[in-house]
Amino acid sequence: MQSFGSQVWDASMAIQALPAGNLNNELGSVLTKGHEFLKKSQIRENPSGDFVAHFRRISKGGWAFSDQDLRWQVSDCTTEALKCCLLLSMLPPELVGEQLEPERLYDAVNIIISLQSPTGGVSAWEPTRAPKWLEWLNPIEFQEHVVIEYEHVECTSSAIQALVLFRKLYPGHRKRQIDNFITTAAAYIEDIQNTDGSWYGNWGICFMYGTWFAIKGLEAAGRTYYNCEAVRRSVEFLLKTQTDDGDWGESYTSCTNKIYTPLEGDRSNLVQTAMGLMSLILSGQFRYQIPNQPFRFCKSKKPASNEDSYGVSMGSESSWRAESTKM
Repeated sequence: MQSFGSQVWDASMAIQALPAGNLNNELGSVLTKGHEFLKKSQIRENPSGDFVAHFRRISKGGWAFSDQDLRWQVSDCTTEALKCCLLLSMLPPELVGEQLEPERLYDAVNIIISLQSPTGGVSAWEPTRAPKWLEWLNPIEFQEHVVIEYEHVECTSSAIQALVLFRKLYPGHRKRQIDNFITTAAAYIEDIQNTDGSWYGNWGICFMYGTWFAIKGLEAAGRTYYNCEAVRRSVEFLLKTQTDDGDWGESYTSCTNKIYTPLEGDRSNLVQTAMGLMSLILSGQFRYQIPNQPFRFCKSKKPASNEDSYGVSMGSESSWRAESTKM
């Protein structure tokens, strides 16, 4: 039996990560191929027939988890792919290929706006609408929250980031709706914060993952350590869970325990340490006060074969803009 893959998601993450090294000239062909794949993978039509009568929603303009053939739009795949198309449009077309037509960008925005729930949160496949008592009918013993749709901090954060970037590049398109979307989505992220300052991650392990996404979304909406209590509490969570060596390591058992659980023996995880470090940077706390420990961790983990290989390179919209002006 075969299942669908994660091609769109993987390509979107890679396209956003590669330019962080300021190697756009060397990676031009890679970015071009990734750009073409995303353009070809966008869903161009709604389901056929009277799809509303069959409880389907619009899909035109969205991206699926794998490719266009899957036909089921996913909110965060759509937002991350849209971010890539917008970021690549800021680079020379001779380097990354022709940009996506504005009408197709508008279709993607339409999908994103349609997936926001009344709470302000964004779910994965469709807006939340079914009563929670239906979960009692869940026949799967090892998975919960699979019968009905829920909002997720990751989907909400990705939507904020994409719409903030879209608003900067296309300020005249549905401005009031986008402004309202961002405001209510950021308020939703603040509202679902845990008492310890973290957020529960649904698609990764677990509180580090959810907190990283939450801070990214809040930062995109203009909330930082100095003007947002939720961000300050999240920084406290990160510093509290940081080990004495300056790293982070969270066990997968956090997912089922529903409480932050460190790895046994105070061990670390490179990916989660990167999430913790990026979260602190995005929070804005580093401008006046940031621990030296995370940077010390990065240096201690450098490969012995390359004395200059350690360090942190962060990709951002500003770095894309700066790179595009040099070419």
